[in-house]
Amino acid sequence: MQTERKALIFDIKRDCSEDGPGIRTTVFFKGCPLSCVWCHNPEGKNPKPGISFNETACFAADCKRKCYRQCKTGCLKKGKPISVDHSLCSRCDKCFELCEAKAIEPVGRWYSVEELFYEVNIDKSFYDSTGGGVTLSGGEPTMQMEFISSFLQKLKSGGIHTAIETCGFFDYHHFQDMVLPYLDLIFFDLKLIDDDESSLYTGQSNVKILQNFKRLVNDANIPIIPRVPLIPDITATRENLAGIGEFLKKLKVTDCALMPYNPLWHDKLGKLGVKTDYKCKSFMDKGEEKACNDYLLSA
Repeated sequence: MQTERKALIFDIKRDCSEDGPGIRTTVFFKGCPLSCVWCHNPEGKNPKPGISFNETACFAADCKRKCYRQCKTGCLKKGKPISVDHSLCSRCDKCFELCEAKAIEPVGRWYSVEELFYEVNIDKSFYDSTGGGVTLSGGEPTMQMEFISSFLQKLKSGGIHTAIETCGFFDYHHFQDMVLPYLDLIFFDLKLIDDDESSLYTGQSNVKILQNFKRLVNDANIPIIPRVPLIPDITATRENLAGIGEFLKKLKVTDCALMPYNPLWHDKLGKLGVKTDYKCKSFMDKGEEKACNDYLLSA
């Protein structure tokens, strides 16, 4: 008997206005082939289900700490607050219902195509009235290629506009056959133009990413919008932005979106039990954004 295909989703956000035209619902798929040191959605990196632990909420909770008694793997340990070893979690899910303070929450839930379509189709009237639709994000949605192919076909059959946000690190032929025919818009991240820096800061070479972008520009009959996350001292440098600008100029690509740095991802890391060496916790001001735009246009 064939098992029903499911995808691991870590968030569904409604009323989004920055992930494509109109009012949209953005679906966040778990798992990513990159490991960017500044990842704004670190809960989406790991392709497996996990947990998020809010130590402050646990400390303030007036409870009997029943959760750790139900933990059979040793993931949760007695204390006030309790301590958590994320590597030991088997996601038995017993602790969530015991935690009245919601200090322990799941990261990742499995959805079938029908279940996920039901969730996003609730907002169909908003899509129709505003020219909106559904955007696939992550993590990296193409890591679950077969599922998103089926899901996108379901969306298109329902008359829903579709978009994807991708890091570009995927098998091009599979994407071309299984995903591209069912998309109306692609947001394609271009992070670092230098291959050594890409390997250093994202954990992967950028060769496949740049090749995939070139191919899409030539093959796709839908808008391809490159986006550059502006990370202080990494991507938001004169050399990197001018290099990306030159790359786009050669391809005759005139539109590019710059995404200002947002440091709020640091709070997520603590809840995931993850540490980082990247310490910038300041928002980017308008002057810095303008300078980055000038660097890009200098090519």
